[in-house]
Amino acid sequence: MNNIKGRMLLFLGALIYGGLLSWVYIHSVSPAFAYMGYVYHSPSSSMVVLAFAAAALPALWMPLVVKRPSQVVYWILYVLVYIPASIIPYYTLRMEDGQIAAFSLSLLAAFATLGATTRLPYLPIRRLELPPVLFWLGIALISAVFYGLIVATYGIRFDVGALSDVYDVREKYKESGGGAVSYAIAWQSGVINPLIMAYGLVTRKPGLVAAGLFGQMFIFSITGQKSIFFSLLLNIVLLLLLKRKKSGFGISMLYGAIIFTAFCVLVDAFLGNIMLVSLFVRRLILTPGLLTGYYYEFFTNNPQVHLAHSIFKSFLDYPYTMKPVYVIGYQYMGSASLAANANLWADSYANFGHLGLFVFTMLLGAVLWLFDSITRHCEYQVKCLMLGIPAFALSNSALLTTLLTHGILLALILAYILPGIKKKEGEAVLAPEDIWKKRMPPSPVASLSQYTERDL
Repeated sequence: MNNIKGRMLLFLGALIYGGLLSWVYIHSVSPAFAYMGYVYHSPSSSMVVLAFAAAALPALWMPLVVKRPSQVVYWILYVLVYIPASIIPYYTLRMEDGQIAAFSLSLLAAFATLGATTRLPYLPIRRLELPPVLFWLGIALISAVFYGLIVATYGIRFDVGALSDVYDVREKYKESGGGAVSYAIAWQSGVINPLIMAYGLVTRKPGLVAAGLFGQMFIFSITGQKSIFFSLLLNIVLLLLLKRKKSGFGISMLYGAIIFTAFCVLVDAFLGNIMLVSLFVRRLILTPGLLTGYYYEFFTNNPQVHLAHSIFKSFLDYPYTMKPVYVIGYQYMGSASLAANANLWADSYANFGHLGLFVFTMLLGAVLWLFDSITRHCEYQVKCLMLGIPAFALSNSALLTTLLTHGILLALILAYILPGIKKKEGEAVLAPEDIWKKRMPPSPVASLSQYTERDL
C-alpha cells in the first residue's frame, strides 16, 4: 500500500472512529450512565470541528507498518486513549472553550513528541542473551515463587465463573491483598504469563499457551480483573495485527476498532440492552477520554499534587485527604470508594499540569526507546507482544504505576536476557528492519575483495 493511500485511509478512519464514539457516547452511554458522571453538554460546532481535527491529525505521521514495540504501544494509546481524550471532554466539561482547546493542543503536542521517540536511532546496547534452557528455568522458578505467594495468601481456587460476579471477587481481593503478593499477581499476569503465551503462539507450541492461559484463569478467579481474563485474546489479536503486511498494523487496528465498536452497538440493539457497549466500549475506550477531561478540569481549578501522594510524600504536603483517583471518583462519580483510575496523561496533568504532559511523555518515550534498542535483534512478534498487556495498563493507570506495578520495567529486564527463537538449526529469526540486509545484493567493493590482485 502506498503512503498517500495509507494516510488517507488512516485520516478517514480516525474521523469515522471519532464519530462513532461520539454517537455511542451521546445516544447510548450518557443516557444510561449519566448518574455515574457520563454527562453530556452540547458543544459549539467550532469546538466539535477542533476536537475531530485534533483526533485525526496524528494520522499524518502514525506508522503504517509496525517495526518496533514502541510503535505497538503508540498505536494502542492512539486508539484507546488519545482519540477518546481528544473528543469526549468537549461533551462533558463546563469550562471555557479556550481552556479545553488549550488542553487538546497540549495533548496533541505531547502525543506527537511520543511519536518522535518511536523513530529514534537505536542505542548501541549489547544484550545478555541467556541460553533458552537457563532462561526458561529462571522463568519457571520465578513463577513458582509468585504462585507460592498467591496460594499462601488466597489458597487454591479456580473458578472461571467468577466473571458473573466479578465485582464481588474484586472487592474481596482488594480487602485481602497488598504487599508482595500484589506485585506477584501483577507481574505474573501482566508480563510473565503473556510472555509464555506469546512464545507459544509464535512458535506454535500449544503447551506454552495452555500454561499461560491456565495461570491467567487462576489469577483471574482471585482478582476478578477482566484484563487478565481477556489477555489471551489480546495477545492473539496483536499477533494477527502484526502479521498484516499489506494493509499495515495501524490501519488494521483502527478499522478493527471501528468494526468492533459497531458490532457491539448492533448486537446490543438486537438484544435490546447495552451490555457489550458498557463492558467494552464504555469501560475500555470512552472512560479514558471521560476521565482525562475530568482530571484536567479538576486540577486546573484546584491544587495539583506534584507526586506528594507518591514518591515525594516525604518532602511535600499533600493537599487532599484522599488519593487523586478517589478525589475524582468522589467529585464526579459521587462515590469516595470509587477509584477513577486514569491514563498516563490525565495523571501527569494532575501532578504537574501542562508541563507534566511533556515530562511524563518523554519519560515514557525514553523507556520505550531503551526497550526498542535492547530488543532490536529479537523476534519482533514476541518483543511486541511482551509490551501488549502493560501497554493496555497505560490506558487506565499512571505511568510510574505502570512501570513498576504493571511490569514494564520487568519486561525490560526480561527483554535484556531473552533468548532468540530459531527458525532452523543455527539460524535465528530476523527482525523486520534487518530482513532487507539479508536480501540486499553484495556491495561492489565486497565483491571485488573476494578476488586476488592476480585474478584481476
